[in-house]
Amino acid sequence: MSDPFLPDIQARIRQAFLLGLSRAPLTPPAGVASLVPAGKDPMLALLALTGQRQRFTPLPAVALDAVPDAARALHQDPRPVLPPVARRAFVRLTGSVEKAIAGPVISLAISRIARTGHRLHPFDLPELGRHARADADRLGMAERAYLALTATDADADDAKGLFFQRITDDNWTTFPKGQRREFLKEQRRADANAARALLESVWRTEPAPTRLTLLEALAVSLSADDKPFLETLAKDRAETVRNAAALLIARMPASEAYGARLAAAAACFTRPPKTGLAAFVKGLALGSQSSELQFALPAVPGKAAVPVHEMRRLASEQSVQLFSGLPLDALAAAVKATPEEIVTVLPADQHIVLDHFLETAKANEDHALVARIVATRLLMDAHLQTHLLASMTQSSRVVLPPDIAKQVLKGPQWLAALAQITTQGQSKDDGRLVCVAAMMPREAVPAFIASLENIAPSVTRGARDFADLIASLPDAPALETPGAAA
Repeated sequence: MSDPFLPDIQARIRQAFLLGLSRAPLTPPAGVASLVPAGKDPMLALLALTGQRQRFTPLPAVALDAVPDAARALHQDPRPVLPPVARRAFVRLTGSVEKAIAGPVISLAISRIARTGHRLHPFDLPELGRHARADADRLGMAERAYLALTATDADADDAKGLFFQRITDDNWTTFPKGQRREFLKEQRRADANAARALLESVWRTEPAPTRLTLLEALAVSLSADDKPFLETLAKDRAETVRNAAALLIARMPASEAYGARLAAAAACFTRPPKTGLAAFVKGLALGSQSSELQFALPAVPGKAAVPVHEMRRLASEQSVQLFSGLPLDALAAAVKATPEEIVTVLPADQHIVLDHFLETAKANEDHALVARIVATRLLMDAHLQTHLLASMTQSSRVVLPPDIAKQVLKGPQWLAALAQITTQGQSKDDGRLVCVAAMMPREAVPAFIASLENIAPSVTRGARDFADLIASLPDAPALETPGAAA
């Protein structure tokens, strides 16, 4: 039997019923007209037949796009999802923290979660994308996969390799430059010469920003073996790379440049002699007339009168040249002081020097020294100034030992900071409370929350939520996963 409803006729009939028969008059097909009883309107039969045909005619199969590798990786992350109690604390924190400091604080919270070997709930990943895209190097596989899936065209290059679980010699060039730098650092600790050869093999094909980032990895296990390669970079086409290579040569231990740089850095610390009879008697007892240590950067020739912002820029450049990569213990020995004295004497506006000490200690995996530096500043910094505290917390990402944390919470500096917040009647946290919360171990959380009792809840809400998150996190990693550690 021939089909009276060929595709073109069927389309015309449907269009006529959609538009209306007055606007699109319709002539029934010959095969249908003969079946309609005389005197009956054939349009009702056509409507019924069209509906039945549409009901039983199968729809064409929808073409499905291939599932992206990043989407598969997101669901293949073997780490367990954050437990419900901790997840609720994290969600509260994302809503309570002040917007001005939300990025760094959420990043610190994700670091604390990652240390437990857990990952964020998939529904919480959009909050991650808002605040932690710049910290992809510290994230686990599921979080990196989400960032890769949601990357814009401008971030397409950085998204490459985000969802790989493990970076190796074979795939390391597909990762973002920050992860490649961290990979090279790990390789340098295992075999410095092999890692340098790996860097040299791709050096000519990398753009200047990537070369500059990868070059930072040579600071780990830096030795005279690296000098020939670094000297060749004196002719690099990028000035930033040339300057970074020269700085690495100056940081090379047991070299003439390193000795000169260490002496110049030590010269920034002086002990002016005390005067008076009491000082004289004390000097006789100690065998010297030493006094409190002082710090000052050397004067810049020809820069006697410059704007404040220019002075800050010059001071920052001096700090990099003098202290970048310089071990605190070596500097303290050259100054004939303790590391605590060096850290204590640094003024609040020289937090960049403190950042250099922290970064060097972290590069050397001296976590005990990192904790000592942070604890020293917390125990002596008047009112715990916000900009210094925020910078130090972000640089160190340290969790203080319980005994030191309790000393900080009982110390006059923390009590003075709380009194200042109360006296000034602040309506929101300027970052000090939540930054200190980010460094608290679980054992010190009750004491930390108790110290906030006299401050308005609207000011302490973010800090309390961070403390609740710490208290609700699992004790130990459920499993070890590359990229999970903060």
